[in-house]
Amino acid sequence: MWSTVCDCYTGDTYKCNLTCLENEVASESHYYHTALDIYYNVTTRYPNATMWLTGHSLGGSLASLVGLTFGVPTVTYEAPPERMASQRLHLPTPPALKPEDMLIWHFGHTADPIYMGICTGPSSPCWYAGYAMESTCHTGFECVYDTVTDLGWRVSLTNHRIKPVVNDVLSRYNNTPNCTVVQDCVDCYQWNFVD
Repeated sequence: MWSTVCDCYTGDTYKCNLTCLENEVASESHYYHTALDIYYNVTTRYPNATMWLTGHSLGGSLASLVGLTFGVPTVTYEAPPERMASQRLHLPTPPALKPEDMLIWHFGHTADPIYMGICTGPSSPCWYAGYAMESTCHTGFECVYDTVTDLGWRVSLTNHRIKPVVNDVLSRYNNTPNCTVVQDCVDCYQWNFVD
């Protein structure tokens, strides 16, 4: 019943063609180029505006990728980890640029498996839903509300929706969580990428 997301899977368990993946992510038929078009249209129409990007879930990851592309401050909510996509798109991350200088803040909570990067592998609900969520690392800062400990929530895909974030997370906490750069994060630790 399992099918590949793209044609980059080599047929061997946890083995994928890296060049193929980079080409697939950069394909003009994917969301990143649509997000770039929106950014170009808005900045052309409002050339003197101060821009901040924001988004929830996939919109947050796309906002982060566009923010990295142009050095625009970005705030996301429940965005899936996108560092691996930014690396495959070869977005500007000079070696001298520290993650805390990227102007990216990812807000989320511990009961959301997508934001936390734990909805991975063949036994996860993301896998069954047809999403290849193998990434675990965000760019920039992670600002995490601990709803599992503080509120007794269970980890569930239903906690990824924007309504619980606004009504049950942001409205219950009086303080912004500590925003930190996660060190030593590893994406796709089971996978072997070959050319």
